[in-house]
Amino acid sequence: MWTKVKSRLLYKVLRHVPQNREWVFGIGLSKTGTTSLSDMLAVLGYSDLHLPPIARVDIGGRIAMDWPWWVYRYDALTDLTVAVLWHELDEMFPNAKFIYTPRDMDSWLDSCRRHFSQELADMRITQGQEYLNDLCQAVYGSYLFDEQSFHDAYILHEAKVLEHFSGRDNFLYYDLIGGDGWGPLCTFLERPVPNAPVPRSNLGRSVAPG
Repeated sequence: MWTKVKSRLLYKVLRHVPQNREWVFGIGLSKTGTTSLSDMLAVLGYSDLHLPPIARVDIGGRIAMDWPWWVYRYDALTDLTVAVLWHELDEMFPNAKFIYTPRDMDSWLDSCRRHFSQELADMRITQGQEYLNDLCQAVYGSYLFDEQSFHDAYILHEAKVLEHFSGRDNFLYYDLIGGDGWGPLCTFLERPVPNAPVPRSNLGRSVAPG
């Protein structure tokens, strides 16, 4: 009880920003293994939040950070809402570690084709998450799957991320879907390799949280 009160006081009332915390940010786009990465981080002892509500599209169509105070309870964040803020997060948290999850383009497009449907868009509206449709529109050029738009968005995102983090020791290019197992991730995070299989979450699902 006291921990919750202290957290609310520190982060909501006093608006404390723990900039020196060693955050872990997964900055791969949706459908690149972000849910599996989230599950792996949880196994390694991180308090992880998948698709946190920290990014929104403002009136001018710009993607902006919109960080609820309670997100500071976590120490690892993954998926699209994190991926679109990699530059801001890098400036804001100097001790953070960044994990980029790539995916073979054809495989990624096929997964996106099944995922970004009208069904998903309608579900987000029903659940009060219409901002995710707006975010997809801003990132991909469409909140419904469009092959060329999604292809171009992926290429642009990857190019910017790899250029920015080139040579940085707080960055991991982690091909989770391609077969990278626990080893590279645990070495990067300086955690022991767990005696557990690599989680494979959301594979083959047409509608998933992120």
